[in-house]
Amino acid sequence: MTKSQAAPVQRQRRMFAVNYAGRLLKRLLHSRRFWLILLVSIGLAWRLARYFLNFPIWGDEAAVGLNILNRSYLGLLRPLSYDQACPIGFLWLSKWMVVHFGTSSFVVRFVPLVTALAGVLLMYPIARKFSGPWVALLATGLLACSLSPARFSNDFKPYSIDLLVALGYTGLGLWALRRPHDWVPPLLLILFTPLALVFSYPSVFVAGAVSLALAARWWRVRSTARTTLWVLYNVILLGCFGVLFFKVTGGQLHATHQQGIVRAWGTAFPPLNWRFGWWLIRAQFGNMMSYPMGGEWGVSLLISPLCWLGAWRLWCRGRRAEFVLLVAPFLATLAASFVRAYPYGRDARVEQHLVPAIMLLASLGLFNGVVFLLRAVANHRLAIQTAVAGACAAMAIFAVIAALINVYNPWISRGWEQTRRIVQEVFSGADQNTQIVFMAKSGAMPINVLWYLRRQRHSWLTELPAAKQLLAQTGAGLWVVDFSRRIRKHFLENIRRQLAARKVAMNLVKYHRQSIYLGGVSPLIYAQVLHLEPLTK
Repeated sequence: MTKSQAAPVQRQRRMFAVNYAGRLLKRLLHSRRFWLILLVSIGLAWRLARYFLNFPIWGDEAAVGLNILNRSYLGLLRPLSYDQACPIGFLWLSKWMVVHFGTSSFVVRFVPLVTALAGVLLMYPIARKFSGPWVALLATGLLACSLSPARFSNDFKPYSIDLLVALGYTGLGLWALRRPHDWVPPLLLILFTPLALVFSYPSVFVAGAVSLALAARWWRVRSTARTTLWVLYNVILLGCFGVLFFKVTGGQLHATHQQGIVRAWGTAFPPLNWRFGWWLIRAQFGNMMSYPMGGEWGVSLLISPLCWLGAWRLWCRGRRAEFVLLVAPFLATLAASFVRAYPYGRDARVEQHLVPAIMLLASLGLFNGVVFLLRAVANHRLAIQTAVAGACAAMAIFAVIAALINVYNPWISRGWEQTRRIVQEVFSGADQNTQIVFMAKSGAMPINVLWYLRRQRHSWLTELPAAKQLLAQTGAGLWVVDFSRRIRKHFLENIRRQLAARKVAMNLVKYHRQSIYLGGVSPLIYAQVLHLEPLTK
């Protein structure tokens, strides 16, 4: 074949390859399976990446960890220190992990990671029981690619467990509503309830919503078996909640009510005056509803109306029991905020039990909105699939960008990373005889420093006089770290003067000062790090 004859054949082959690739790409982009695998894979990879980036332990994590380290299993039943409140199941499981596997951040964050991964994997089959496959795809993508669930998968706190337990209740509730003659879902709900309440405080709001939804579906049917199961479920629910409240929860709530809950979550409780309407608007359009991006007054301006649209569609279609199942947790949490028992609306981390309802309602509202807008298009079915694919692509792009930002900036606040580096700097350069002193005035020492110190095998002191006496006897090196609210002037000169009074001659190896801001309303902290070695070395 000559070149003139081969050229048209090659062009024809290239055109065929281009057309085939275009058809394949078009089919792939309109494939639910492709988007489901992609979104779930991105969600899992994002959570695993955050876990292995080993973010520094921050304040609330350190507070929970210190309670676990300093107490026995029975001691964890008492009200916690540092204004903390945690379910006893989470505390005991974390205590067991620490005792058997150590205090590494990978160990203490392992349970939140596993529960977060399980939530991503379970979202699609549960959402599929709720509505069609495209709605289930949107709900799964929204959960997998949202900032808050991914961020809390790496927190040594029970937030991701709250989400998983609420998802379990939602799935079992939908199963029981869809299969009213099946005995398995109610029995699983009865068995699931004690475990759920032990591991998650706000799960009681979702459990109550399940009870109301089953009552709404079954109240017209005179069935002794259903009534017996429903009564047994409520007896188990109320009995377990009562035992836990009087043995654990009530004590934690009382101990933290004035110092912790009211002070930290003051704006998350409704004002009992004319400002209530504005407060409720801020709560519904605040961080609680900001998915996938997070933040205040951002994407929540879209998500909240979509949730209302989804709830309205459920009501109009006569799916009243499912409406109750997904809307009642919001009302129960709001009612708890009136008695100052649980915050509402201010922060997504304490509202993770509402995430399954938010994902399902927002996805249903979004899909119905797309169907309404594109109903007049000639090939409206293909247009709807294209719009859903575009939403999935936007969520995937956001998750990838957020994961890359995590790699570049692997901490919640730079101050927590600064404190971790200070502790690492001191203990990595200390031999067996080195004297280490961590001093702080007026409670200026960051709580995560206490966590890192508690984990160290090397002994450390809180006062310089004891270290001076040991230095006079052993001639070892000295590290001094001082935390204060104000810059302590002449710090180095004062240390040298005190050592000279003990006739301890030392050489300055390192001295530096840092300004540390831990985020939020925390005041600025100044840290001074001093390293001295004997002149003979």
